Amino acid sequence: MNNTSRSILVFTFLALIFPGLSLSGEQLNKDSLEKLIKGNSAEGKKITWNTTYKMYFDPSGKFSRIDSLNNKEGGEWKVENDGTLVMSGRKEKRRTVSQRSDGGYDVHNRAGDVIWTMDKITSGNPYNLVPE
Repeated sequence: MNNTSRSILVFTFLALIFPGLSLSGEQLNKDSLEKLIKGNSAEGKKITWNTTYKMYFDPSGKFSRIDSLNNKEGGEWKVENDGTLVMSGRKEKRRTVSQRSDGGYDVHNRAGDVIWTMDKITSGNPYNLVPE
């Protein structure tokens, strides 16, 4: 089996298991995004601040984040029907999320720029981040 055939086979397999996830950089839909983050923790990079962060998405709809500069933020999160991630902390922010080819995720602002990444998703709250 050549590399192209193998890639098509892997993509087809993943598409069958995770029907809402896209390997082509398309925006995740509501169900896929909720399944990805609800009750889970994300780690990644905040591009605009050149920092790393850890964040917990509590199933209650609250989140807690801490970055490598020890800045903390908490608030509420929800996913709208069109797959938009809405986070209300200091102010409301609307984001879209797409999957990268390496298995990580990019979080985009309204202009479509990648502003932070989710490079690792962990089940539960291993960092004991307390939602506010």
